[in-house]
Amino acid sequence: MNAMSPNPPAAGAPCLDTLEALPPAQRWPLARDWIARAPRPFFAQLRRRRPVLDCGAVILVAERGEIEQILSLPRLFTVGLYGPKMGEFMLAMDETEVNYRDKAVMRSVLTWRDLPVVRAMAGATADEVLDAAGGAVDVVAALSRLVPLRVVQRHFGFDAPDADLLRWSFANQCDQFNNLPFDERPDADAVHAAAEQARVEMRAAFARLIPARLQAIAAGTAADDTLTRVLRLHLPEAAGFGMDRVVINVGGLLIGAIETTSEAIANALCELLGRPDILPAACEAARAGPAAFDGYVWEALRFAPIVAFMFRQASADTILGRGTPHEMPVAKGRVVLPLSLSAMFDETRVPDPERFDPARPAHTYLHFGQGHHECLGRYVAGEMIPEVVRRVLLRADVCAAGPIDDGGTPFPASFPITYRPCR
Repeated sequence: MNAMSPNPPAAGAPCLDTLEALPPAQRWPLARDWIARAPRPFFAQLRRRRPVLDCGAVILVAERGEIEQILSLPRLFTVGLYGPKMGEFMLAMDETEVNYRDKAVMRSVLTWRDLPVVRAMAGATADEVLDAAGGAVDVVAALSRLVPLRVVQRHFGFDAPDADLLRWSFANQCDQFNNLPFDERPDADAVHAAAEQARVEMRAAFARLIPARLQAIAAGTAADDTLTRVLRLHLPEAAGFGMDRVVINVGGLLIGAIETTSEAIANALCELLGRPDILPAACEAARAGPAAFDGYVWEALRFAPIVAFMFRQASADTILGRGTPHEMPVAKGRVVLPLSLSAMFDETRVPDPERFDPARPAHTYLHFGQGHHECLGRYVAGEMIPEVVRRVLLRADVCAAGPIDDGGTPFPASFPITYRPCR
């Protein structure tokens, strides 16, 4: 998955004729550039003329119906590309016993009754940062990474030093989602090595943390967090959920939480601050409370999502767009990119897609994926992300003091804002 700029520059506007004039094997570098810089104009052309397009390294799929079908067929369109990066983690497995069991265990401890606690924690952390910053803050450096970090430590129970958790999460995100064969990174080996080292250090941290947590459970002094709840299950060996599964699944919560949440917060806030016609209503909704406000965040992320596409790999020869003018055979092993951003602007499924509408139904969005591999932490993220943005917009005179800067990485590294210091 490639990180996106919320406000891609207009230079070098996409032209599908230019792309199609190239042999398929030469198309991907140009298509990838357009996806990074100007995805919506490019995807609009694809939907109108080439909903399925062979770009050599990947096949682009732009139509929502076809995208939803791909995501609903995990044995045919698999997550096989994750395997070398994730090992035995459930996200790298399609309709397996491990996937089924581990999801069930983790969902049993990630309960919905915790969501108000998570939201309150996110809001309180955001207010502390904004109060201390005194009117000017770098959203990424001081806020959007800090909130999910605190949730990982206090709610998930992975109590390790800030710097270590941030580094482990970043290294694994870079490798698992932004270091795939079609990414063609010159530093691919170094990125993978950094992630491998991070996983070694994470396992060592758990080797220290878990015995101490078991002692606290025995003494009745353990906090009520996700790690503690998993350990309290006392699952028998026959269940297949031993300490190795505890480590890989709670570690997965860390990897999935920080950079994705941070980018969503930064992108949504940047999008809202860049819409003077929408911002006053968003601020009013923020004062009214979460129920009135959250739709502004999800709609902002439709225009500026953290990713433009997902990726899958065909496990057998198949056909995309069967029975349509864009029907295309797909050979076993081909990489397919369901363009999730395109799906959220598909005129056949999303009414008046270019209009900013915070009242759109939830099924409009693909922010957390869909189907078998829908994000495990979607409900926790669904509280953290909008609440942090809301707490920012409760401040007066909030303005962007510069663009989002990725610092040459796949993720936002800086986004400065200013606001009136007093609450």
